[in-house]
Formats: sequence, structure tokens, C-alpha cells
Amino acid sequence: MKYNIIITAVFLAIGVAMFNAVNITADNISENKTGLNRLNKSFLSLSEEFENVNKNADLIQATRESYRNSLVELSDRVSIMEETNSEIYRILNDLDERLNKPPVATVVIEKYIEPEPEPDLGVNAGFGVLTGTQALGQPEITPELIVCPKVISPRPYGDYIENITIKRSLKFTVIYDLFEGNITDVRYDGKIPNKVRQATFNYVMDLEFDNPVTMTGCTLPFTINI
Repeated sequence: MKYNIIITAVFLAIGVAMFNAVNITADNISENKTGLNRLNKSFLSLSEEFENVNKNADLIQATRESYRNSLVELSDRVSIMEETNSEIYRILNDLDERLNKPPVATVVIEKYIEPEPEPDLGVNAGFGVLTGTQALGQPEITPELIVCPKVISPRPYGDYIENITIKRSLKFTVIYDLFEGNITDVRYDGKIPNKVRQATFNYVMDLEFDNPVTMTGCTLPFTINI
């Protein structure tokens, strides 16, 4: 009898232990399931984070491309502006040179007019009946009229004064003597600036003549209009 009671108690204890073990196992399974659910949610959240990171990376790449294109476009515009500025600078320099260039003087070299010979009035020369040598019809002795030779200029006068700033119109006459076709003793009739005087002297000394004569008092008038 006592043995049966002990056996019953043992089985009862074993049953209680098994029940407790089953409950514990069930609780553990439930907890594990909950943990798995949390882990699954964590993976889903992490996946969303990765997707967001990928989107941000794509956005950053697109932004970088946009910045790069903007920089390329800006560089092209800067190059165009530099070319435009260079062209403007060239035009301004050319305009400045044109505005500050000394005015080109209009030079008029007056033509030397040879005096016309007086007409021959004959022996009586309009005095009626003459006596003496005139009545005998002997011709009067008159000096031979010598005319300055024609001037030949190898270079125009404007070449000699092109670099001189002339602020007012000038009118003067150059007087010179000739010795066997060579100019000597150059004088000036009129007020002339020193630079114009020197340039005119150089021009006169370069002149050539069609007849190598010797004579004095040849003239060459000049007019410089501004």
C-alpha cells in the first residue's frame, strides 16, 4: 500500500514537471516567435534604410553631375567673356590711337609762276619819231631773263611732316640760291615752328632740278591747312 502511494506521488511529480516543461517550452516558443517578428521588422527597417541610402546616393550623384555641368558651362561663359573683353580692349585701343593721332595736315605747295615776257614794242617803243641811235633802228640791249629751274620732288612734302603735330594753318615761302643746280643759303619768309622749319629744310635739300643753273632768289611758297 505504501509502495503504491509512493509510485503515485512519483508519477504525479513527473506529470507536474512535464506540464511545467511544456508551459516553459510554449512560453519560449512564443518569445522566440516574438523575437523573430522583431528581427523581421528590423530587417525590413534596415532594408528601407538601405533603399533610402541608395536614393540619397543617386541624388548626390545627380547633384554632382549637375554641378559639373554647371562648372563646364560657367567655364565656357568665362572663356567667351575673355574673348569678348579682348576684342573690346583691341577696339578701344584702336579708337584711342585714332582719336589721339596727330591730325594730318593738308599741304599745298603753290606753283611757281614764271613771269610772262613783255611784248616787243619795236624800235620806237611808242615814242613817235626818235633820233640818234634809236632813230637808226639799233636794238636796245636788255638783260636776259633767267627763270628758276623746275622743281622735281622725289618724295611728297607730307612724308616729311607726318609725325609733327601742327595746331594751326601755316603759310610761308622758302627762298634759296642755286649753285650749279645745288641748293645753297635757304631762307624763310614767314613765321614757322622749329620742327616744321627743319622738316621743310630736309624737303628742300632733297629737291632736284631739271636745269643745273647758278642763280639766286628762287622761291617756293608753302601753305599748310589744318
